[in-house]
Amino acid sequence: MRPLPRPSAATAILLGCLAAAASAGAADSPGGDPVIQRCLVSLIEEAKVPAREAGVLVELRVREGDVVEKGALIAKIDDDQPQMERRKARAEHDQAVAKSESDVDVRYAIAAEQVAEAEHLKALESHAKVPGSVTEVERSRLKLNEKKGELQIEQAQLEQRLNTLAAQSKEVEVLAAENAIDRRLIRSPLDGVVVQLFPHQGEWLQPGDPLARVVRTDRLRVEGYVDAARLDPADVSGRPVEVEVVLAGGRREKFTGRIVFTSPLVESGGDYRVFAEVDNRQDPATRQWLLRPGQTATMTIHK
Repeated sequence: MRPLPRPSAATAILLGCLAAAASAGAADSPGGDPVIQRCLVSLIEEAKVPAREAGVLVELRVREGDVVEKGALIAKIDDDQPQMERRKARAEHDQAVAKSESDVDVRYAIAAEQVAEAEHLKALESHAKVPGSVTEVERSRLKLNEKKGELQIEQAQLEQRLNTLAAQSKEVEVLAAENAIDRRLIRSPLDGVVVQLFPHQGEWLQPGDPLARVVRTDRLRVEGYVDAARLDPADVSGRPVEVEVVLAGGRREKFTGRIVFTSPLVESGGDYRVFAEVDNRQDPATRQWLLRPGQTATMTIHK
């Protein structure tokens, strides 16, 4: 009998992958709960924090390995120019506010109109008592002065409203200058650990240049594959899980979480992808996180 030909290297790799996928969802715990082998621990959140404005990096407040909170200041870009623009905008704003709050022109226009009205009335009374004592031209001029006084009141009130609008416009300029300053303060977008710094203090940054990579470590994702022939997505969706990892020296640690995603796609091996979000914890002695991205874990799905 002629011996069977040996499979090619590519065929051997494919067969090994299919066998591994098939066994991934085949095991059960002693209590009958499904167990997924060779799950991958990965990040839920990470960010490459960018510069939002061009300038020299004048301050770097973190080092690799530092723990940062969301919104914490991690770096600062030179802001001398927007600082000066803010001072100028504030001075112009204060001047505009002072003008808008002053009603001197309005009060003067009202007083002038009252005098013009009194003069006009006096002329009319005099003419009524002694006809011809005040000429018609003079009476018309005094009436015009009274009307002019009324218009001057309206003009003064209009100027006051325009001064108020100018003050509001200057306030926007102050806010714009403050925003330009804030855009040069680089803050962490999430709670996590700084795992990489890209530039050094004193270097020039362009908008969009990455400054630091921050990853979230207190909560991680554990991803694996479930045999579609054994369990439907509805059977595992939202289920609590227990994740076990083997650390150095054979030490085993367990973590709890819950499945938050089941893929609608069944892959070529007959499995579909699921992942759970798991709460991480630190070693009390070393303060190091026990569960780390890139580890291989075993995940038990509880009923």
